[in-house]
Amino acid sequence: MFSKVKSNIETKAFANDRRPSSPSIVSSDLSVTGDLASDGELHIDGRIEGDIRCRVLIVGVNAQINGSIQADVAKVHGCINGHLCARSVLLASSAKVTGDITHERLEIEPGAFLEGHCRHMNDPIPAEQAPADLMLTDARKSDK
Repeated sequence: MFSKVKSNIETKAFANDRRPSSPSIVSSDLSVTGDLASDGELHIDGRIEGDIRCRVLIVGVNAQINGSIQADVAKVHGCINGHLCARSVLLASSAKVTGDITHERLEIEPGAFLEGHCRHMNDPIPAEQAPADLMLTDARKSDK
């Protein structure tokens, strides 16, 4: 009853608790310097100087993010300076992205600004970036 040790039932119940949590919000009057990490949804309307890792990211119209982003879903309505890596990416008409995007699914609305490269997650590495695994030799030269 007053034990500090939790029972196995309580531990399993908390471990299996997968209820969706309410989204974390960075409002327009807030500026954050540092990295943000969340297992849930993150709404950004303010200014972020740092990297972001989350499941769902919604970048508001007034948001400014300087840093890399890793998410499952990213809906961008504001400004991002940095690499964006997400399975599903939506660039709304008000979006301004300066940096590369790695994605499985990409939607770009008319009016969105993108300066950078788009790369599908399943694309093979280009030959010039791949490590050399063959050594070419001249067969005509032989030491006899």
